[in-house]
Amino acid sequence: MAEVRAATQQADRCNYNRKTVNRLRRIQGQLTALEAMIVADHGSCEERVLRARTIEKGLTSLINHLFDCYLENTLQGALADDPAGAAADLQKILKLINS
Repeated sequence: MAEVRAATQQADRCNYNRKTVNRLRRIQGQLTALEAMIVADHGSCEERVLRARTIEKGLTSLINHLFDCYLENTLQGALADDPAGAAADLQKILKLINS
């Protein structure tokens, strides 16, 4: 039973990693496009701000995705093994997200 659970967790982590890398690549593409726009002196200031906000929203989405990954892949097991340590780790991560 433990082997099946470990294999499932590994598959879940791989899936999260794939999604995380895809999100990072989209953000990198958005950053590259914004940089190219500025270097070429194209677009209005409003267009540049809109692109920057899109990047900001992408980063927020990435942070939320990483937090979900932590909840599903790390916290569940940690709660069973070390509830106090898991609670402390969760507090640290929430402070990072909210700072």
